[in-house]
Amino acid sequence: MLERYPWLGDLHSLGIGKEYVGLICVVISAVCGMLVGFERERRDKPAGLRTMILISVGSTIFTMVSFLVASTKTTADPARLAAQILPGIGFLGAGAIIHSRGTVLGLTTGATIWTVAAVGVTIGAGYVAAGACFTMLIYITLAGLHRFEWIFVGRCRHRRTAIVYRPGAGKVLPRIQEVLDRYRIADGCIGHGRRKDDELVLDAPVCTIHRHHRLILKELAEIDEVLAIEPAESEGGRPAAGTAA
Repeated sequence: MLERYPWLGDLHSLGIGKEYVGLICVVISAVCGMLVGFERERRDKPAGLRTMILISVGSTIFTMVSFLVASTKTTADPARLAAQILPGIGFLGAGAIIHSRGTVLGLTTGATIWTVAAVGVTIGAGYVAAGACFTMLIYITLAGLHRFEWIFVGRCRHRRTAIVYRPGAGKVLPRIQEVLDRYRIADGCIGHGRRKDDELVLDAPVCTIHRHHRLILKELAEIDEVLAIEPAESEGGRPAAGTAA
């Protein structure tokens, strides 16, 4: 197949000018990073569109530079410079992972950063078609397979939960929102209300099926100004009085 479609292999072997090969690699790398980043951005993940593009393009540039240096110096090893990509990517992946109170968040984001860097290296080595195929596999894994996770672990069942707290001169709400943000609860799903002059209510959907999701209740209960955590729905599934959907 490579004899019939040589562009499926190494672009450097086609006799195209290095500047054109470099341009093609960088553009395709940016598109691949954009595709994965769009999926991450759409799901409101920490490493989004710009991050994935920069990781992919940066890995591609490092790889191309390593080949360029090796072609001008007979003693240079093209793998040495490209190998330095891994420690940098490991640093970014570790920064995307959060370990807090017995739960680990961001493992999928860290793995995505790692695989996108691998795609960038593949494209930078001249194998653009292979990099594009790997990107589609990553996208399908992220966007498609999570729809079938419920078969193995069960679907999330969200119940609106009221968090009753004292305002504390406006210092408590940011702490509560920080916990909600850490568990990826969208702002549009959060309601605000008031029970008494000194008691405010915030209601949010909380998954009651999975243990690692229920840990949010423990973190909220550890805030001193939080007075109660209770169901926020009345009969018919509507928000209870004193809260806003």
